[in-house]
Amino acid sequence: MDNLGLYTDLALEERERFEEDVEISGVRVCEKEENTLHMVTTTVEIVNKNGEKAMGKPKGKYVTMESRWLKESEETLQEAFSKQLYENLTEMLGEKTIEKLLIVGLGNANATPDALGPRVIEKIKTGNGVFCLAPGVLAQTGMETYDIVKGVVKEVEPDMIFAVDSLASRNLRRVTTTIQLADTGIIPGSGVGNHRKGLNQESLHRKVIAVGVPMVVSGATIVNDTMERLLSILKTMPNKEHFAGILEGYSKEEKYRLFEELLSEETEQTFVTPKDVDEIVENLSIVIARAINQFCKERVICQKGETYTIEGKEK
Repeated sequence: MDNLGLYTDLALEERERFEEDVEISGVRVCEKEENTLHMVTTTVEIVNKNGEKAMGKPKGKYVTMESRWLKESEETLQEAFSKQLYENLTEMLGEKTIEKLLIVGLGNANATPDALGPRVIEKIKTGNGVFCLAPGVLAQTGMETYDIVKGVVKEVEPDMIFAVDSLASRNLRRVTTTIQLADTGIIPGSGVGNHRKGLNQESLHRKVIAVGVPMVVSGATIVNDTMERLLSILKTMPNKEHFAGILEGYSKEEKYRLFEELLSEETEQTFVTPKDVDEIVENLSIVIARAINQFCKERVICQKGETYTIEGKEK
């Protein structure tokens, strides 16, 4: 299944690879609903090496907020989701007060599906211990994101880092309708197969909180979902000698491997995003920036801040 190209950055989707009633050693899952916002919040906690091996992700806490309204432009909805995101941030970090916070907006501002991080940075209120960085991407700067961030960390010496980025999902309905928080940091580009050096506690010696939204889904996922729906429809038909009947005894992984034969290399490397992605990215950046600004207002207690961009430093 790993070779199929069903990319995802979401811990929740890694959990969904297993049957719902299967208990995974070292993994805890908690789900709660917020009916007013039609929102489901799921916390996946990986507590030991067994959990890390099963999930393919580092030990830590992953909080996923899902709602079909998350991407909407209505002011009241944006305020409500920002409040929920702020509350999840504070719950994840506890009562700790921060003197200096560095917020990193990952991604390419010139490629809309990858522009969430830079768009959020534009809306952050710097000063009083809040610093911002939009490092761009390797093709723009000729430098690895990690090297840029490490240099700014050395100069600013923040207590903590927030990293905001566009993610990838293996479920089409979660694209632009999901926010994931993770206290394990982030590997830029991992969701689309472009692995870079991670921004995390081990590499930067600071706690890194990742905030991300899946903005793309792979072509492989669309093929897989289409085939699954086709099989579901065929199973309702009376003639069991058809294709669905042949595959009835196959496991999910066996079907994935069969579907893999349908994919060309071009399909596996194709990623799809909604046609109104520019408006959606703007709406989501407002939600995330408001929550971070509220967190900064309540928790950061230093004297001054600066904004760092790929062009230089703005005071």
